[in-house]
Amino acid sequence: MKKVVVVIVVLALACLSFQIKMNKKDFPVLLHLNFQKEPLVLNDKKYITKTNDTVTITKMKFYLSNIVLELEDGSEYKESNSVHLVDAEILSSLVFVLKNVPDLKIKKIRFAVGIDSKNSISEKFDGDLDPVLGMYWAWNTGYVNMKLEGKSSSCTNVKKEFQFHIGGYLPKQNALQEIELKIDGKQIINIEVELSKWLDTLSIKEANSVMTPGIKAMAMARIYKNMFLIDE
Repeated sequence: MKKVVVVIVVLALACLSFQIKMNKKDFPVLLHLNFQKEPLVLNDKKYITKTNDTVTITKMKFYLSNIVLELEDGSEYKESNSVHLVDAEILSSLVFVLKNVPDLKIKKIRFAVGIDSKNSISEKFDGDLDPVLGMYWAWNTGYVNMKLEGKSSSCTNVKKEFQFHIGGYLPKQNALQEIELKIDGKQIINIEVELSKWLDTLSIKEANSVMTPGIKAMAMARIYKNMFLIDE
């Protein structure tokens, strides 16, 4: 009888140990939209870029998708249905939670800026992929990965406005950008999105409108990829 009790206790402890090792938690991700290291202000604030353009930002929206965490033991956590629409006008969109992450230190986070070809043609128009949110073009062009709009006296058009709607998923038009950032065991992931790293490289007078997939859109995407940093 004693042997049976011992066996039961050992098995119970083994199960408990396994449960502890496999404990999971929700892990928050916070996005900080900045311009020149200050919180981005829409509509009411003028910024001066390194190319001497005075700009006011009126809209900034973009997709983060396909989020993967690299864990300390070499395994990976992949978020299911991983699509998040970030909108500078909606504060709640700047925070989201990764569900059931293994309770291990996180070394890196990987994600895409934009929507991949699979989701672009799936016609699963729900949640953050709903066309009513203003980020969908059509089946042959897909989603807008990044939308930035604003005003500048440098613009040559009558309304003095600039518009960058960057997207495209076809092989010669693919503007999707994949990003990898080191986390090194932080308890909360703070991702800084430093908009000046994009606009500081542009001359608004020469480039104030990109509205369709193609070479210009892909070039823009390669520039704004550098906006994403881990906030120390």
